[in-house]
Amino acid sequence: MNRMQSLAVAALVSMWAPLGPASAQHEHMHHATPMTEVVSGEEMLRLPDLPVRDKDGVEGGFRSRLPGDRPLILAFTYMSCTTICPGVHAVLMVVDDELGAGEAREATLVTVAIDPVGDTPERLAETARTFGAGPDWLWLTGGPRGTRPLLQALNFHPGPLEDHVETYLVGQPCTGRYTRLRGAVTPDDLVALVRAQPRCD
Repeated sequence: MNRMQSLAVAALVSMWAPLGPASAQHEHMHHATPMTEVVSGEEMLRLPDLPVRDKDGVEGGFRSRLPGDRPLILAFTYMSCTTICPGVHAVLMVVDDELGAGEAREATLVTVAIDPVGDTPERLAETARTFGAGPDWLWLTGGPRGTRPLLQALNFHPGPLEDHVETYLVGQPCTGRYTRLRGAVTPDDLVALVRAQPRCD
């Protein structure tokens, strides 16, 4: 799938995702409106260096994978999700384009997988291809042993996978200050927050 095709898919998904398929509407009734309120609040957070694998199966520490001098956008999804997660991926795809590439990249973009069993590197790679993810968009999983400790360290407590709410963290690793966003976040929300982050000396 080329980039233009991916953009067309994302446009359709972003309209469809808040409702999801009919069979899932009961389970996700609290996600059934596109007018979800965005809640944000700044918090201090020390990123853990717990072991993770990326979509290519490469292992490393979570914190070590991230450039220290760029703002950071984290999004929490799981790959078998057919309701809110495709909409989150569609938002991130637009953001991925907006952030630029290479040395001019404005922020580090990371999808954090929350399903410890189903979110294998192969599933991450498949989803990344579907949404035309660029090379600077990281897809990371802690796997069966590491996912829960990683999510706890990031103050994300999903409970049942199907009940999790769209959640993003945007901040600057060198200051440790992050804003947590929940709900129907737009690409403009995320890009504006990135551009408001202080520079690292």
